[in-house]
Amino acid sequence: MPLITWEEDFSVGVKEIDQQHQKMIEILNNLYNLVSANDFSDQKIGEILKELVDYADYHFSTEEKYFKQFEYEKTVEHIQIHDDYRKRVAEMKEQYESGQHNNILSDLSVFLNSWWIWHINNTDKDYTQSFHDHGLY
Repeated sequence: MPLITWEEDFSVGVKEIDQQHQKMIEILNNLYNLVSANDFSDQKIGEILKELVDYADYHFSTEEKYFKQFEYEKTVEHIQIHDDYRKRVAEMKEQYESGQHNNILSDLSVFLNSWWIWHINNTDKDYTQSFHDHGLY
């Protein structure tokens, strides 16, 4: 059973970004499923952690490209939120890779779930009007 199910309420009204958010939710659900099943295979966890970092970077770079292109007024604040996320996930990934497995995966799963749901429904929705004003749907 997935931790997060995509709902239309999550939509920011931009197809490309909604698709990226859906992919991120899929990755989060994959991590959650491993944690729920107590499947702590280092290979599987390592692959998902790498995918979490890589895909978030890809997604954030997409948003940040549009921020600059459209001169989005909250660019600095939004990028700082992205950077804080990158730092926190990198720290948790390092903890796991250094052998500190105790609770790190469940902590990471909880953090990611709450962060992404909050981020999509609050911070990301702030740019919808700006993106639409520039013809991006």
